[in-house]
Amino acid sequence: MALIGAGRMARAHASNAADLAQIRLAAVYDPVPDRAAELAASLGARSAASLEELLDDPAIDAVLITTPTPTHAAVIASAAAAGKAIFVEKPIADSLDAADEAVRAVEAAGVPCQVGFQRRHDPAYRAARQRIAAGELGRIEGFRGVGRDPQPPAFAFLLTSGGLLVDMGIHDLDSARFLVGEVTTVQAIGAALIEPRLAQHGLFDTAVATLQFENGALGTLEVALRTAYGYDIRAEVLGEHGRIHIETDIQHHLRMYTRDGVCHDRPQSFVERFKEAYVAELRAFAQAVLGGLPVTPDARDARASLRLALAAQRSLETGRSVRVADVG
Repeated sequence: MALIGAGRMARAHASNAADLAQIRLAAVYDPVPDRAAELAASLGARSAASLEELLDDPAIDAVLITTPTPTHAAVIASAAAAGKAIFVEKPIADSLDAADEAVRAVEAAGVPCQVGFQRRHDPAYRAARQRIAAGELGRIEGFRGVGRDPQPPAFAFLLTSGGLLVDMGIHDLDSARFLVGEVTTVQAIGAALIEPRLAQHGLFDTAVATLQFENGALGTLEVALRTAYGYDIRAEVLGEHGRIHIETDIQHHLRMYTRDGVCHDRPQSFVERFKEAYVAELRAFAQAVLGGLPVTPDARDARASLRLALAAQRSLETGRSVRVADVG
């Protein structure tokens, strides 16, 4: 496998791939040569001088793409044309037109393309889906998602990220689809409470959305870019027979009891909370490629989550209810 991109997510994936016998990281390409060279050296891999050089290498079976979102579709198309299996970080693209280009490219080439919605490979989310599918909750009536980062990313990144519900909220919206089913209508409100400069650009750092699902269930989603207490990710599904709640509140399962009360640590980043899921999604990708099996979520599935996120973002920006079917 080769890494295309050498930033934060590439380094996180490289660390996780090191735990897997099925994957050998052989090369790294990044438009910033020094960054690629540094990461490649730490992995015992080579640094490619260009994307074309990397994709022309017959020893490379697969690529892991962590470049900026607006470049995803073009890099996917190039990798597919070269016959490489593809793992790309979410979202698959920054627009539905670009996502369609990516889908066409991988399907025309007949190569697998897995998109990095790691929560689908988290043990808790997988167990929840299995129990829901088995009918243990009965008729599904409600969903609640919460996604709050410890602190916002750089302001410059926020200006080009595609918006709060596309860049960050898409994980929770994909989880809603994964656990409950397709969403028909979304309505969102938001504010710039954490980084007031965002308001000058029509952007938000805090949002609340309501969801209506095809199966009649209703849902809510809360997304924010800052907490004072750590990484806060929750999912809840309510059915006629009970409720499933997913939350990691204690990172190391240790509580300290003193005369001042009880305290414990929380996950402080997505790398801590979803370490097992990140390893599992790469393992699943490698096993699918080696065994000729379907990957999940694939490009078409990821397009559906992008469409929902774009609908939510449109509602956030216009203040109107948006039917997902009207997007694209």
